[in-house]
Parts: sequence; structure tokens; C-alpha cells
Amino acid sequence: MAIAGIVVSAPQERLAELRILLLGLRGVLEVRETAGAGRLAVVLESPSHTLQRDLEHVNGLPHVLMLDVAFINYEDDLDSQGHMRCPPHRRKEQCLVLSEDGADAGSLQ
Repeated sequence: MAIAGIVVSAPQERLAELRILLLGLRGVLEVRETAGAGRLAVVLESPSHTLQRDLEHVNGLPHVLMLDVAFINYEDDLDSQGHMRCPPHRRKEQCLVLSEDGADAGSLQ
């Protein structure tokens, strides 16, 4: 299992509603309002192979403006020599294309 500490930003007037949504999710261990306005500190426990999907789900909840990862610990997934499998590569939808002549330098495709 992996444990992630994340900070979820949302409009101040929606924090109570979002807190209830978060506490209803499997794997959410704790939700606390932070000192800064419009942010919740969340502790999420999830199997390593589904952590990315779970973070994306939280990021897609109503009223979530931004999700910042503060901490992730995969220690339980390390083998006896301190290694773990890398997650599979996922192709990005857009990439930066640089031409050799510089004409299209910096264009997104």
C-alpha cells in the first residue's frame, strides 16, 4: 500500500461539501482544513498500482481547483533489496515539437 499526503484546493464556500465527499471515498483516512483559506489536507491510502487513478479521481471531484501532492510513501511495496516496479508509461496527449530549422520551435501538437 502507498500512503499519500495531498492538499486539495477549492472555493472556501465549498470546503464543507468537498470534505464530506472526500471522507466518503475508499482509502481516505483523514481530511483537515489547513490554515490557508480554500485548502484541505488529505491522507489517502491506496494500493500502489491504483494510486495514480485514485489521485486523478480526487482531482476530478466537483469544486476541486487543484491537487498538490505533498508526500507519497511506497515503503511497503519495496522488495527485500529496496526496489519496486516502475508504473507503466502513459503517453501524454500533447507534446512539444521542436523542428531542426527552428521554424516551429515550441509548438504543441
